[in-house]
Amino acid sequence: MIRNVAAFGLALLAAGAAFADDHFTDATPKDHPTVAQIAKAGGCAPKDNMARILKSPHPLDLAPNWTGKNYIGTAWTFMPKRYVVDPDMNGGIYLEGNLITTRGALLPDDLFILYAEWDCAK
Repeated sequence: MIRNVAAFGLALLAAGAAFADDHFTDATPKDHPTVAQIAKAGGCAPKDNMARILKSPHPLDLAPNWTGKNYIGTAWTFMPKRYVVDPDMNGGIYLEGNLITTRGALLPDDLFILYAEWDCAK
């Protein structure tokens, strides 16, 4: 029985980080808009304030400024640069790019989002 879910998540993340990320692909997934189409339409908006901001294409690898009580508001925008798809994980479709604040400021670090948690215009 797992008593500490957070510790298990960190162990899982560390185990995943030990493998090279060369199994990811950056091809546009079938039935998804291209990155150029998303950018032309204005980027992505979070579906709700539970959308995660990640520092790598791993669902438990939250970006340092987006943990604990910090959450993304639904007026923020994500402008993708590329897809990152994990073929070993069902629903493992991420976008890498930049987060844009509600006032239009571009955060400097490349971040990742789970495609399923965001509305990305077509």
